[in-house]
This record gives sequence, C-alpha cells and structure tokens, in this order.
Amino acid sequence: MQVLENGTTAPVFTATDLNENTLDLQKALASSPVLVVFAHPVINASRLVVGYLRRMAEIAPNLPIWIFSEGTEIETRKYVGEGDKKYLEMPVVQDHCAVAKLFDAKFLPTMYLIGQDGKIIKGYSGFNRDWLNWMALETANLTGGKPKELISDGDNKGFYELAERGPCA
Repeated sequence: MQVLENGTTAPVFTATDLNENTLDLQKALASSPVLVVFAHPVINASRLVVGYLRRMAEIAPNLPIWIFSEGTEIETRKYVGEGDKKYLEMPVVQDHCAVAKLFDAKFLPTMYLIGQDGKIIKGYSGFNRDWLNWMALETANLTGGKPKELISDGDNKGFYELAERGPCA
C-alpha cells in the first residue's frame, strides 16, 4: 500500500514553510480539515496535482493546503517562484523527508485529506482526476465552499498518472 489507511490518526507535526511561517497540524485542525501534499517539483504527476490544487481557493477557500517538497531547495524555490512570477501562494515546506517519513510518503505525489478529528479521511498517491475531483467536492462540503469539479473535461488531461518513487523512499 502506498498511503496510510483511511481512519488512521494522522501524525502530528509542526513545520516551517519557505516564508518562515510555522505550520502546526493540531492548531490548523481546530478550525478546518487540512490537505497535506507531498510532491517533487520535477516529477510530472506532482506538478499536475499541485497545478490543479491552485484552483482550490475558489472551491474551498478555508481549506489549508500544505505542500511538502521533496526536491532540492533550488528546484523548490524555482518552482514556487517569487515576486510577480510567484506560481504558488499556498505554504510550501522544504521537507528534507522529515514529515514525509511520518506519513510514509515514499511515492510522489501523495496527498492526505485530514479531518478535524485528526483522522485521515482519505489518502492517495499519484495523479488521479477522479480522486482530485472527489477531494474538491468533499472539501467544499466540509468547509462550506462551492462544490465544483477541480478538473473538467475541457482541461484535456488524462485520468491517471502513476506516482514515482521519491527521495524519501
């Protein structure tokens, strides 16, 4: 199995993002579910997932989405961008495998939707259009957002792309 089981209590952690903000899972869960994403800036399936997650602010604006990069710092900062070329507004952590190992994220991308009770609602590894659309609708329902598909037929993207073994495996 590539992800922790649904219903499992999520590992508790704190981490510091690239902007020096502290991400504390327990504190965040007090007000909302959290989507934790392990990705690599040069793995295609990771780039697809993260690219689509940029749309989540429209669907579930109150959902914290935290990206844990397993790429090098140079790869990560280049991907995130800066100034008027900033690509990602969500918190990005240069992980160095610390949190990835807690979540057994050996393949990238790996995502976990964690409920306010601290339990994993669902985890997935790879790019899967159906899973991402389910997650978008589920998080909109959980956070009072606007239910909508994240990836539509007009996006012209395939339905599935395998995860790749990451550096934390």
